[in-house]
Amino acid sequence: MAQSSNSVGQGRKIFYGWWIVTICLLVLFVHSGCGFYSFGVLNKPLQAAFDTSRGAISGAVSLFMLMAGLVAPFVGRLTDNYGPKRILLFGGVIAGAALMLLSLANALWQLYVLYSVIGIGLGSAGAVPISVAISNWFTRRRGLAIGITMIGFALGALLVTLLTSYLIEAFSWRAAFLAMGILVWAFVIPPIALFMKTRPQDMGLLPDGDPPREVPLTPESVKAAADPDPKAYTMATALRSPCLWLMMTAFFFAGLAIGGVLQHEHAFFTDTGVSAASAGIMLAVTGGTGGLGKFSFGFLSDKISPRIAAMICFSLQLVAVIVLIQITTTAMMWVFVLLFGFAMGGQVALQPLVTIKFFGLPAFGSIFGVVALAASLGTAIGPILAGGIYDIVGSYRLAFITFAAGYAVAITALLLARQPKPVPATSRAERELA
Repeated sequence: MAQSSNSVGQGRKIFYGWWIVTICLLVLFVHSGCGFYSFGVLNKPLQAAFDTSRGAISGAVSLFMLMAGLVAPFVGRLTDNYGPKRILLFGGVIAGAALMLLSLANALWQLYVLYSVIGIGLGSAGAVPISVAISNWFTRRRGLAIGITMIGFALGALLVTLLTSYLIEAFSWRAAFLAMGILVWAFVIPPIALFMKTRPQDMGLLPDGDPPREVPLTPESVKAAADPDPKAYTMATALRSPCLWLMMTAFFFAGLAIGGVLQHEHAFFTDTGVSAASAGIMLAVTGGTGGLGKFSFGFLSDKISPRIAAMICFSLQLVAVIVLIQITTTAMMWVFVLLFGFAMGGQVALQPLVTIKFFGLPAFGSIFGVVALAASLGTAIGPILAGGIYDIVGSYRLAFITFAAGYAVAITALLLARQPKPVPATSRAERELA
């Protein structure tokens, strides 16, 4: 029966894994646009509405990233155990509801509470379960598939940011929040409920759309095809590896810089005399250009080591921040926008690919959840750090210098990271933790 089903599946013109890529792209579209990038154009309107400082308002998006990071290890573990479908649906429901409730917010504490809930929701409907789903469906073309999927982040950054900017100008920030909540429900709940499949064997298929093998198609043979060289890493053994901690260090400092720069790019450009509308376009293009970076670095990671690709990615971001520190003209602003957007885009695609390269698939969701936690903590601290520095000294220069140093640390950490030796968990406690 499995072979027959497989034959039917192979007769399709399009491998179903590419439909999985499409619906996961839609999830990440609203994840980035409604949860992170749109806050860049909401920063000043919210500061005026709640009559508070730029640092205080930045605390809301920092809470969003903090909560998204804190739930990531749990989301990874639950995804390993139950598959991504239920996790994504749960996250979409609560994130959409919280965004719509933000349209009624009248106090700063309400902004904090609801952005924390959005963090839990979009942390559940985000990169961890999405990466598990794509990794199950692709092996040889995994980097390309993840790179295409992560373009959803860039499209959300470009289109939702522009939509948010328009709604604020034409109506109000309250209308923008209401629209974003509706977008989350529309782009997450129906596609995931109707079309998400955890693994190709659920449909009698093999990863990458490979033709059926001569041996009977069983869950064991499909698992071997999905990960032909499975490693013995578990959550317990990975946590004992210096490699994991170096990865977490690298993505923490890169996240610190990305969070701080992106959330204050719009404010920084308007402070230098650029109109709010033009700065909104620049922020949207920064995120949108990331789509090319996600595709390019995902494709590159199929050709070279994802670790090396990540080091190139961080180096280009460092150069872009150095340009940002020296900006004196509009032309230099656009150099920064295009270079930083392209390089920054690769980071989200490379996080899961570097994790799989070092630790394999058996406990990928759980291990990647910890890596995502480190990256989210950095992204949560970055906006507060930049906003706090601005409130104290009246300039972003010191913050940008700090972020440049953070990239140097990230590059060094990945340079030192080496493939760990698998150490099977032997004790009952370790097996339960894994």
